[in-house]
Amino acid sequence: MPRERPTAPDVASANFDHKMCNIRGRRALTFMDSTLERDSAAADDAALVRYLRKWDASLARLQRSHRARWSVRGVSEEEVRDILTLFLMEVLRGPREAFATYERAGKEWALCVMRVRLAELRRNHRLCETPMEFDDAPLLPRPPDQEARCLVEEDDALRADARGRAEARLSRPQRQWLAAMKMAANQGAFFKTSDDLNLSAASRILGKNRSSATRAYKELQEIFERERDRT
Repeated sequence: MPRERPTAPDVASANFDHKMCNIRGRRALTFMDSTLERDSAAADDAALVRYLRKWDASLARLQRSHRARWSVRGVSEEEVRDILTLFLMEVLRGPREAFATYERAGKEWALCVMRVRLAELRRNHRLCETPMEFDDAPLLPRPPDQEARCLVEEDDALRADARGRAEARLSRPQRQWLAAMKMAANQGAFFKTSDDLNLSAASRILGKNRSSATRAYKELQEIFERERDRT
């Protein structure tokens, strides 16, 4: 008997099924590649720099395409990227068991992590208005007594001692980053909305990328905090 030729609807259905299989296959490969990149960044410093650089560029594109969705009232776009990528690095270098907290079906893991921090930023930067009478005179602060001044001086001395011990432990690259950050601070490279140091300014001094500055800032912060806790 002659073989029946497939009708036009059958051909269209077969083509559609083939196309959907290809799309699902590409999505599965993309998800696998993203997971491998994440796991490599969690264990290797060089992979971490590449991973943060990739998502910093992705954030910049998202801010251009969806400005309202990826912005925070009163915070610059560059500062938002700094804060979100820093949080992403903290999660990556945190407990691996916490990774599952940010996993969402069909969503990029890194974007889910940064959306959590973005929501916190937006809550913290809501405008809080308190009604008051303009005739109410503000209370002047009471000057500190001698005991309070002694405690402040003692605390300043302990912090200076801890800072000296921390700087003595720094490696040569860490010393270079610290010097660059101090230079940027002396030049007034601070964000107006949060008074945080603009890490991009420090990275430009050394000719490095901002993701390297973010990683160096985190390392220096951990070293100085450990020494401060020992006092």
